[in-house]
This record gives sequence, structure tokens and C-alpha cells, in this order.
Amino acid sequence: MRQNVEEILKDVRESLEIGDTARLTAQLEAVHPADLADIYSVLNDDHRSQLVFSLPPRATAALIAELDEAERSEAVEDIDASELSEVVTELDPDDAADVLLELTDEQREFVLDQLPDEQSDRLEELLEFDEESAGGIMTPDLIALPQKATVREAVDAVRQAAEGADVHYVYTVDDDNRLVGLVPLRLLVTSRDNTSLASISVEDPVVVHVDDDQEDVANKMRKYDLTTVPVIDGDGRLRGQITHDDVLDIAEEEAAEDIYLMAGTAPEELEDVSSFRAASYRLRWLLACMIGTTISAMIVGSFNHAVPHKIYLAMVMFVPMMGAMGGNSGIQISTILVRALATGDLASTKIRLMIAREIPITLIMAPCCGAMAALIVFFGLPFLQSWGMVYPEVPRYLMTAAVGCGMTVAILTASVLGMSLPYLFKKFGVDPAIASGPVVTTMNDIVSVLSYFLIGSLILGGGQAATALTAALGF
Repeated sequence: MRQNVEEILKDVRESLEIGDTARLTAQLEAVHPADLADIYSVLNDDHRSQLVFSLPPRATAALIAELDEAERSEAVEDIDASELSEVVTELDPDDAADVLLELTDEQREFVLDQLPDEQSDRLEELLEFDEESAGGIMTPDLIALPQKATVREAVDAVRQAAEGADVHYVYTVDDDNRLVGLVPLRLLVTSRDNTSLASISVEDPVVVHVDDDQEDVANKMRKYDLTTVPVIDGDGRLRGQITHDDVLDIAEEEAAEDIYLMAGTAPEELEDVSSFRAASYRLRWLLACMIGTTISAMIVGSFNHAVPHKIYLAMVMFVPMMGAMGGNSGIQISTILVRALATGDLASTKIRLMIAREIPITLIMAPCCGAMAALIVFFGLPFLQSWGMVYPEVPRYLMTAAVGCGMTVAILTASVLGMSLPYLFKKFGVDPAIASGPVVTTMNDIVSVLSYFLIGSLILGGGQAATALTAALGF
């Protein structure tokens, strides 16, 4: 019966603590690489180094293929360059290229020199592509045959493929290696041996280009429900293929990047184990937010003389409500639109449809929130006055109207901001996930507070309404 990961971890830790390398190696031989990656992730640095040292090259390769980028970089540092050559030999080409990217130029050259010429040339070709492009994530391991080849020849080629090769299609190419079509394995096993591939191949298959972004590749494979997609260059020549397991990794990576951006940090934090650098990624956003809140404070202060002082103090009490509601409303809309922009080819059309849907929703929500805020003030203001938190001179009905109208306008303006920023970011080549981050939340707070004080000053300021406008606009 197979042990669960917790039991395996306990046994591995015991072996690591007593330094029993032989026992540790024997334990690790039976562990699935995915479980081994989980164990690696919770060990301390010294135990991680011991674990990697105890693994044979094939097992080390399987472990590295399962690790995320930051952990893979750390694991590679623990492997001697000469041993790393053996590990790279055991890896699939796309995983091997990822490992080589973690090395210095000198280490990379040394490892490549230790490899067979054919494998070294293939890896150098992969390293020419951007690591987040289709060329950077593809594998050149595939089966491509001339159109005139027969089913028997294709079946023989599949049988001769390397052990563990992920074969879903046999590709047909012309004399210049340009992709013509593909033959699913299902058709191979149901066709006669002397049938030509040209007669059963699927022509004009869905393809991606070597320079396509990995997120676009994932979207295309998801859209067309593909397990594998061929990769071609600008001349239509077949360069490699991308399989479903690569797409799962891409989807996880892209989702993690979006979450990091929406949380107000940088995707680079995924690749970095330094606490100081991780803190620097987060601080840059927090400092920007601090500047934004300072602007909000200046807006509040600028209305100090726009209304009677006792009324001004009452208005200030509801500033957190305005900022929070406006910010939350903007986040809701921007998050929905960011998702629409991330789903593929018709992003521009989708966002117009989403905005057309969001406008009536906002027109329902804004007055509802305004009415709720007005009710809170109408019934709550007498209690606040009786508790000495608000001066008795503050007019109940006017304060109710100011807060209710201010809330309505604040949500409307914040919603407009939430609708427009994701599209603008996308248009200018910035990840729209930033539109749901703390910086834009702070912008929503500023807009909401400004809207509230402008409306509130007009209602409560009486003859001082003009003063409120000129003070807010800086005239």
C-alpha cells in the first residue's frame, strides 16, 4: 500500500537528520516525482541540498521538472556542473532549456559542451526563443513524416519514439518541412497499413507561431480543446509541439501572476527567494498607495472651509464609508473585465459587451447603495448626536441627502474608473490585472471622496457652494 506524503516526509526527515544517505536514497526511489517536489518544498535549505545529493540523475531530473521556478533555481545551485550535464540529458528538451536558463553563461556553455552534439544543438535552438513564447515552451520531440508515407511507416515511427514521448499526432510535412496536416493516433490504428498519410491527415490544423505569447497559446488550446498544438515559424516550417501538461503549467503561472498583481506585488516575487527583494516588490506598491491616501487627505482638508465647521466634522465621519464602497465597487467591475480581457482573441469585442452589461448593473447598484447610506444617516444621526459624536446643529435631512447622493455619485464615478482602466492598460501593453491592484483601489478612493465632498458641499454649504467648488479645483 502506497504511503501518503506526510508519512514519507516523516521518514525522509529522519534519514536526513541522522545522515543515513543509503537509507534516504532507498526511500526516495519509490517516491513519485510530484510527491518528491512537495517534500522538497517544505524542507530547510540544508536538507534540500542533502536530498538532491542523494538522488541519481534520472530522479533528480524528474524532481526538477516538477518544481516551480524559484525552487528549481535553488535545486540547480546545489548540483555540480558535471553532474548537471547528466541531469539535463534525462530531461525533456523544454525542461532542459528551462534549467539551462538558470545558469550563468559559463556554466551553460560547460553543460552544453558535455552533451551529445545533436542534443546540444536542439537546446541551443530552444534557448534562442523568449522563455514565455511558444518557442520557449515547445518541445522539438515529435514525429513528422512526408505526406507520401504510409500508415505502416507512421506506426513504426511511433514504436521507435523515445520512451515516455508524448505522442498524440503524426505530423505530415512537405519537402521543406512545412506543416501540411496531422494524423491522430486513432486514425493510424484504424487504417490499413498501405494507406498514405495524405489521404487520412487533417489539413489546415490549428497552429501557433514560435513568437506567440504563452498565454495566447494556452487560450487557443483551451478554446479549441486541444491536447497538443504544433508550433511553426514564419515560413510555416514545423518547429515543435506544445502539449497539454505544458499548458497546465502556463495556466497556473499566468493565474499566479495575475493574483500577485491584483494583490499589489510583482510576479517576479514568484521567482525570488530573497525576503529583501520580495519586500521591495511589495513596498513600491504600498508607497504609491500611501501617496494616493495623502491626496485623499488633502481633498478632505481642502473642504475644511467650504461648509460650516460643525457640518464638516459630521461629513468627515462618513469618508471611510465612501472610500471603501467606491473602491470595492471599482474592484468588482475591473476584476470582471480583467477576466474578459484574458480569455483570448475577441478581447476588444468582449470588453464592449461586458461594459454594456455592467452599465445597467451599476445604474441599479449606485442608487441602492445611496439609499442604504441615506437610511443609515437618517436613523443613525440622532443617536450620534445624543452620544455627542455629532453636533446637534447638523441638519438631519440635508445630511441624509448629502451622504445618499454622495454615495450614489461616488459609486458611479468609481465604476466608470473600474470599466475604463483595464481596457486602457491592455491597449498600452500593461497587464490589466494591475487595474484590480491597490494602486487603482487608491485611485477609486480618491475619486469617491472627491465626489462625496463636492456633492455634500453643494447640499450642505448653502451660499458657500461656490467656495466648495473653487477650493476643490484649486482656484
